[in-house]
Amino acid sequence: MSNIENTSDFEMVLEIHNAGDRVFLRSILVAEGIDYFIQGETVAPYIFNSVPMRLMIKKDQVAQVEALLGNVMQSSAYGGLKRMIDKL
Repeated sequence: MSNIENTSDFEMVLEIHNAGDRVFLRSILVAEGIDYFIQGETVAPYIFNSVPMRLMIKKDQVAQVEALLGNVMQSSAYGGLKRMIDKL
C-alpha cells in the first residue's frame, strides 16, 4: 500500500466482511504491488464486523485486480467482486 493522497483516484472493487478475508486479500495485493486501501478496516472489528470493509483499488489497476481476484472465493456469503454483483 502506498501513501494515499487523493482517495478519488480509487474505486471500490469488493466488500470484505471478516478479518480472515482482509488478511488474505491484503497478502495477494501486496505481493502483486497493487495500490489499495481498505476503507473501514480500523472500525469494523470494534463493531463485530457488522459493517463491510471496502477494498479500494487505484482506478488504473482495477482491471488487473479483477483478473487477479476473479476466482477468489471469500469466506463471507456477502462478498464478491462489485462488477460481478452489478451484472446480476
